[in-house]
Formats: sequence, structure tokens, C-alpha cells
Amino acid sequence: MKTNHETTVGVAMTALLIGLLACFGTGTAEAKQPTDASPLLGTWVSTKTDGGLAEIVITDVSGNFEVHPYGSCSPTFCDWGIHPPLRFSNSIGSSTAIGLQLTINFKFATRYMQGRIITNSLGQKLLEITTQTRFLDQRNDYQLTENFKLK
Repeated sequence: MKTNHETTVGVAMTALLIGLLACFGTGTAEAKQPTDASPLLGTWVSTKTDGGLAEIVITDVSGNFEVHPYGSCSPTFCDWGIHPPLRFSNSIGSSTAIGLQLTINFKFATRYMQGRIITNSLGQKLLEITTQTRFLDQRNDYQLTENFKLK
């Protein structure tokens, strides 16, 4: 049999839970991505000439934000396809995107790409991309960070 104290505590906890649910509501929260992607848009070319990515084309046409990376292959670049990335700002209150993230699935590997706008020591605006490659065979997984400038 419950004591008066146990019953009072149980009622208080139930009231607290109902109060919390009322404050947060029962609807689901929806993530909000930054709407202004203009700092990321354009054709970005690698600042180096060997390996990794050669070029990244970032577009936003009628709200369709897309990233189209090209690998450094010869005689022409390897087309990594068009992908819809997530966008990120530099603060919770900002609607201007300065970063992105996407996942690319190949038959032989999965590539995770994260990018952000940086400023180098000369004051030049660059897009820094880190690509992590997870192979589906016996090769070693690796990470590569590269810089790109607007074409």
C-alpha cells in the first residue's frame, strides 16, 4: 500500500510531466537550414594540381541547392554526380550558409564531404573541403582536406 507521501510525489511527477509536454507541444520540430546560400555558390577550382577533387560546382536554382564535385582524373575530370547537401550557418540566428555537408555513395566507397568558407592569410575567400573516404573493400580509409577558389 502506498503512503500519502508516495502518492503525493507520484501526482507531482505526473503534473510536472504534463506541464513539460504542454510547454514543448506535441508537434514535431522541423530542422531549419539557412536560406541564403550565396556565399557558397559558384564554380570552385582546386588550389593545387594533383589528386583529390579538381572542381566543385555549387548552385541554387529555385531553392534546389546542389553540389556537383569533380575528381582529378585524366584526361578529363571524374564526375561525382549532383547531390543535395545540408547547409550550415555560423550561428543559430544566421540565415546565411557558410558550410555544407553531403554523402556520396559509390559502388566501391562512401565519401563524406564537409565544406566551409574560410579566409586565408592573404584575405582571399576559399572553400575548404574535407572528404573522408570509407572503402567497401580492403583499402585503407582516408581523409583529405583541400582548398578551392572561385573560378
